[in-house]
Amino acid sequence: MLGDIRCEHDTWQAMNASGRYSDATPLSAAALGAATELFLDHAWRRFLTVVDHAPALLDRCRPASSPWPDDAAALSRLADAVIDAETLVDEIVHGGFVPEQERRARAWPAIETWLTDGETFLRQARISAPHRRRAPVAAPARPFTTARPFTTARPAHRGS
Repeated sequence: MLGDIRCEHDTWQAMNASGRYSDATPLSAAALGAATELFLDHAWRRFLTVVDHAPALLDRCRPASSPWPDDAAALSRLADAVIDAETLVDEIVHGGFVPEQERRARAWPAIETWLTDGETFLRQARISAPHRRRAPVAAPARPFTTARPFTTARPAHRGS
Protein backbone atom coordinates (compact mmCIF):
# COMPACT_ATOMS: atom_id res chain seq x y z
CA MET A 1 0.00 0.00 0.00
CA LEU A 2 2.73 2.48 0.87
CA GLY A 3 4.41 1.74 -2.44
CA ASP A 4 1.20 2.56 -4.30
CA ILE A 5 0.76 5.77 -2.33
CA ARG A 6 4.41 6.70 -2.91
CA CYS A 7 4.07 6.13 -6.67
CA GLU A 8 0.95 8.29 -6.86
CA HIS A 9 2.64 10.91 -4.68
CA ASP A 10 5.65 11.04 -6.98
CA THR A 11 3.36 11.47 -9.98
CA TRP A 12 1.37 14.18 -8.22
CA GLN A 13 4.56 15.99 -7.15
CA ALA A 14 5.96 15.92 -10.69
CA MET A 15 2.69 17.25 -12.09
CA ASN A 16 2.54 19.91 -9.39
CA ALA A 17 6.14 21.00 -9.95
CA SER A 18 5.82 21.15 -13.73
CA GLY A 19 2.35 22.66 -13.83
CA ARG A 20 1.52 20.22 -16.61
CA TYR A 21 -0.22 16.92 -17.13
CA SER A 22 1.92 13.94 -18.10
CA ASP A 23 1.17 14.69 -21.77
CA ALA A 24 2.64 18.23 -21.31
CA THR A 25 -0.77 19.95 -21.45
CA PRO A 26 -0.73 22.96 -19.08
CA LEU A 27 -2.61 22.53 -15.82
CA SER A 28 -5.11 25.14 -14.71
CA ALA A 29 -5.33 26.04 -11.03
CA ALA A 30 -8.71 24.28 -10.86
CA ALA A 31 -7.27 21.14 -12.47
CA LEU A 32 -4.32 21.14 -10.06
CA GLY A 33 -6.73 21.46 -7.13
CA ALA A 34 -8.85 18.62 -8.48
CA ALA A 35 -5.75 16.46 -9.04
CA THR A 36 -4.62 17.15 -5.48
CA GLU A 37 -8.02 16.20 -4.07
CA LEU A 38 -8.07 13.04 -6.15
CA PHE A 39 -4.57 12.09 -5.00
CA LEU A 40 -5.43 12.70 -1.34
CA ASP A 41 -8.65 10.70 -1.62
CA HIS A 42 -6.86 7.72 -3.21
CA ALA A 43 -4.03 7.95 -0.69
CA TRP A 44 -6.49 7.99 2.22
CA ARG A 45 -8.36 4.91 1.00
CA ARG A 46 -5.10 3.00 0.58
CA PHE A 47 -3.76 4.28 3.88
CA LEU A 48 -6.71 2.75 5.75
CA THR A 49 -5.03 -0.64 5.22
CA VAL A 50 -1.95 0.68 7.03
CA VAL A 51 -4.18 1.98 9.83
CA ASP A 52 -5.78 -1.47 10.15
CA HIS A 53 -2.60 -3.55 10.16
CA ALA A 54 0.25 -1.38 11.43
CA PRO A 55 -0.58 -1.23 15.16
CA ALA A 56 -0.05 -4.95 15.74
CA LEU A 57 3.17 -4.89 13.73
CA LEU A 58 4.44 -1.77 15.48
CA ASP A 59 3.86 -3.48 18.83
CA ARG A 60 6.23 -6.28 17.78
CA CYS A 61 9.04 -3.95 16.77
CA ARG A 62 11.93 -3.78 19.23
CA PRO A 63 14.42 -1.34 17.75
CA ALA A 64 16.64 -1.40 20.85
CA SER A 65 17.38 -5.08 20.25
CA SER A 66 17.86 -4.63 16.50
CA PRO A 67 20.90 -3.54 14.50
CA TRP A 68 19.15 -0.13 14.17
CA PRO A 69 18.32 1.13 17.68
CA ASP A 70 18.01 4.69 16.35
CA ASP A 71 14.83 3.62 14.53
CA ALA A 72 12.90 4.11 17.78
CA ALA A 73 12.20 7.78 17.05
CA ALA A 74 10.82 7.00 13.58
CA LEU A 75 8.66 4.18 14.95
CA SER A 76 7.30 6.58 17.57
CA ARG A 77 6.36 9.08 14.85
CA LEU A 78 4.69 6.30 12.86
CA ALA A 79 2.71 5.13 15.90
CA ASP A 80 1.56 8.71 16.60
CA ALA A 81 0.50 9.07 12.95
CA VAL A 82 -1.56 5.88 13.17
CA ILE A 83 -3.22 7.13 16.36
CA ASP A 84 -4.11 10.39 14.62
CA ALA A 85 -5.56 8.47 11.65
CA GLU A 86 -7.48 6.13 13.97
CA THR A 87 -8.97 9.16 15.72
CA LEU A 88 -10.04 10.55 12.36
CA VAL A 89 -11.58 7.21 11.33
CA ASP A 90 -13.41 7.02 14.65
CA GLU A 91 -14.82 10.51 14.14
CA ILE A 92 -15.92 9.65 10.62
CA VAL A 93 -17.54 6.36 11.64
CA HIS A 94 -19.03 7.29 15.02
CA GLY A 95 -19.11 11.06 15.10
CA GLY A 96 -20.89 11.64 11.88
CA PHE A 97 -19.89 13.88 9.04
CA VAL A 98 -16.33 15.18 8.61
CA PRO A 99 -16.07 17.53 5.63
CA GLU A 100 -13.83 16.17 2.87
CA GLN A 101 -11.50 19.16 3.00
CA GLU A 102 -11.01 18.70 6.76
CA ARG A 103 -10.48 14.95 6.34
CA ARG A 104 -7.84 15.54 3.68
CA ALA A 105 -6.09 18.17 5.79
CA ARG A 106 -6.04 15.91 8.85
CA ALA A 107 -5.14 12.71 7.00
CA TRP A 108 -2.24 14.08 4.98
CA PRO A 109 0.26 14.54 7.88
CA ALA A 110 -0.21 10.89 8.90
CA ILE A 111 0.21 9.66 5.33
CA GLU A 112 3.24 11.88 4.81
CA THR A 113 4.84 10.54 8.00
CA TRP A 114 4.41 7.00 6.71
CA LEU A 115 5.84 7.93 3.32
CA THR A 116 8.85 9.45 5.07
CA ASP A 117 9.51 6.72 7.65
CA GLY A 118 7.83 3.71 6.06
CA GLU A 119 11.08 2.03 5.06
CA THR A 120 12.23 2.14 8.68
CA PHE A 121 9.00 0.44 9.70
CA LEU A 122 9.41 -2.27 7.07
CA ARG A 123 12.98 -2.93 8.17
CA GLN A 124 11.95 -3.25 11.81
CA ALA A 125 8.85 -5.29 11.02
CA ARG A 126 10.91 -7.77 8.99
CA ILE A 127 13.46 -8.27 11.71
CA SER A 128 10.71 -8.55 14.36
CA ALA A 129 8.63 -11.10 12.49
CA PRO A 130 8.58 -14.56 13.98
CA HIS A 131 10.92 -16.74 12.02
CA ARG A 132 9.52 -20.18 11.54
CA ARG A 133 11.65 -23.04 10.47
CA ARG A 134 10.03 -25.01 7.77
CA ALA A 135 9.38 -28.59 8.68
CA PRO A 136 10.71 -31.03 6.13
CA VAL A 137 7.96 -32.29 3.93
CA ALA A 138 8.02 -36.04 3.49
CA ALA A 139 7.43 -37.35 0.01
CA PRO A 140 4.44 -39.65 -0.30
CA ALA A 141 5.36 -43.28 0.03
CA ARG A 142 5.54 -45.15 -3.25
CA PRO A 143 5.89 -48.86 -3.67
CA PHE A 144 9.33 -49.81 -4.88
CA THR A 145 9.26 -51.76 -8.12
CA THR A 146 11.90 -52.27 -10.72
CA ALA A 147 9.77 -53.90 -13.38
CA ARG A 148 7.51 -52.04 -15.74
CA PRO A 149 4.02 -53.29 -16.12
CA PHE A 150 3.61 -55.31 -19.32
CA THR A 151 0.61 -54.60 -21.44
CA THR A 152 -0.71 -56.94 -24.05
CA ALA A 153 -2.91 -54.43 -25.75
CA ARG A 154 -1.71 -52.96 -29.03
CA PRO A 155 -1.05 -49.28 -29.21
CA ALA A 156 -3.98 -47.45 -30.80
CA HIS A 157 -1.87 -45.86 -33.54
CA ARG A 158 -0.75 -49.17 -35.10
CA GLY A 159 -2.82 -51.03 -37.54
CA SER A 160 -3.82 -54.69 -37.16
